[in-house]
Amino acid sequence: MAFTIGIIQYSGAIPVFGIFGGGITTAVTTYTDKYTYSGDTVAAGTVLGLARQGLAAIGNSTVGIFGGGYTTANSAYTDKYTYSGDTVAAGTVLGLARQGLAATGNSTVGIFGGGYDTANSAYTDKYTYSGDTVAAGTVLGLARRFLAATGNSTVGIFGGGIAAVSSAYTDKYTYSGDTVIAGTVLGLVRDSLAATGNSTVGIFGGGDAAPISAYTDKYTYSGDTVVAGTILGLARYCLAATGNSTVGIFGGGYTTTAYTDKYTYSGDTVAAGTVLGLARYYLAACSSTANGL
Repeated sequence: MAFTIGIIQYSGAIPVFGIFGGGITTAVTTYTDKYTYSGDTVAAGTVLGLARQGLAAIGNSTVGIFGGGYTTANSAYTDKYTYSGDTVAAGTVLGLARQGLAATGNSTVGIFGGGYDTANSAYTDKYTYSGDTVAAGTVLGLARRFLAATGNSTVGIFGGGIAAVSSAYTDKYTYSGDTVIAGTVLGLVRDSLAATGNSTVGIFGGGDAAPISAYTDKYTYSGDTVVAGTILGLARYCLAATGNSTVGIFGGGYTTTAYTDKYTYSGDTVAAGTVLGLARYYLAACSSTANGL
């Protein structure tokens, strides 16, 4: 999942980094990486409270919420990562235990959508950061797992995933009023992809398209247009992504890599970023810069 400060530029007061958490190496992990965009530095963060894979993450400028996933069973557990002090505490559980879900949101709420319980799901959870409350959101238009999501302060775009087969379908979730309509389809059918962006565009990257792909889609929220973006440096799936208003970082993935790609939205350039501290896949990521702040 992904966050940006797309309108106001801050200096000093707000730390600007992404947290990559969870996933699987040879076993599920609680490990987190803290990726600072300025300088492309990576340091270990505070471990999550529950080791799991196939989770999702979202947050605002204060906290990140890691939710769902799989341990020995599907989970509804959430971790609340407070950036100031790098503290981790249990958050409020989601309404549905599932893995392979995605998340996006704005500075007030995070939407966890899709995933796999006993079957593919279109269910959404609306996590309100103030008060740590969870309520059912509006269901997505297509039940699927291993999808990705990103958005801005107004809308979230859930894209790709596995329904009966891999899909290019997108859902457009408008936070005000909790409405869901079909968005513009992606340029490549795939699952197990990742997404991040800024207030203007979302970048969907990687995934399993038989074969594994480095392809990216550039989704412009205004007008709901989709064009091919610049390919990533490494084809992989089960990766995670996050970023700020300038760059997106795609990290990890299968086969068990710590590699990162740095996607600069202006100019659509891609360069290798700094490797994560732990090679893993089926991880999730959030950022300390929130959409639309």
